[in-house]
Amino acid sequence: MTTSSSLGKFVLGAVVGGAVGAAIGMLLAPRSGSETRELIKEELDNRYRESADVLREKSDVLKEKAAAFRDKVGEISSELEETGRKTVSRLTDAVKKTTESTPS
Repeated sequence: MTTSSSLGKFVLGAVVGGAVGAAIGMLLAPRSGSETRELIKEELDNRYRESADVLREKSDVLKEKAAAFRDKVGEISSELEETGRKTVSRLTDAVKKTTESTPS
């Protein structure tokens, strides 16, 4: 579905972006290796947290939409059931009238 593929693309983009940023940082940083690694770790942690936050938000939205869909399906199901009952009742009445008016 569109939502899950968009979400997958976002997560992939966040991971790739983080990796590319880390690699560029290592190549261009005028810091020691341990300082650079610490900065990269912090940046990756930040990206991870941001991605997790977005995933939580998307998950909440998806849960809300699923609940609304479930409710709507329930409403439609109830309406169909009621329509079915009314139809059966009308048919039953029509059959009774037909059999009562037909001479034996």
